[in-house]
Amino acid sequence: MATWSVWRMARVVTSIFVLMVASYYLVVAFDNITNPVNPNGSNWPFVQGVISGDGVPANSGFEWRFIEATWFQAIGYAGVIAGESITGILLIIAGVRGLKASRTCPRWGHTQKWTYAGGIVGLAVFFFGFMAVGGNWFIMYLNSKWNGLEPAFQNAVMTILMLVLVTGVLIGGHLAHEHDESRTR
Repeated sequence: MATWSVWRMARVVTSIFVLMVASYYLVVAFDNITNPVNPNGSNWPFVQGVISGDGVPANSGFEWRFIEATWFQAIGYAGVIAGESITGILLIIAGVRGLKASRTCPRWGHTQKWTYAGGIVGLAVFFFGFMAVGGNWFIMYLNSKWNGLEPAFQNAVMTILMLVLVTGVLIGGHLAHEHDESRTR
């Protein structure tokens, strides 16, 4: 029976975590697709409210930034769904391939390009889209009705932690491998 090293276990655990993050993104995308008008289960009313400035004080001085055009709001909403879906799909690929390649660090490391691709798309949605554009351009931080900065921050942190974990396991596995090789010489 083969023994599993600590680093192989770390690769398996990390791949499972990547799959958990993927499932989160896919469930959120699914909810946005299947129940778009529910303000508690969808981002459609949220995206409309943020982009239109609904809930921002009338004397904020930012009224010129708000967009009432439904077609523009729909493009924003479709972008959110596409980003969440693409993130989830890329992370499913990363997690499954990571599990299959967990035996060796180089093989596992090669599969993690999918994690980095999924991670950057997820950060584009929640860090750039919700926090930078929604939070600052559309002044979500002043919005009394549609302030999603806290959930966006949580999602961005979850995604960053996933990327840090993958990077740490990659670096640790490579350093441990190099260390083991130097002992046998």
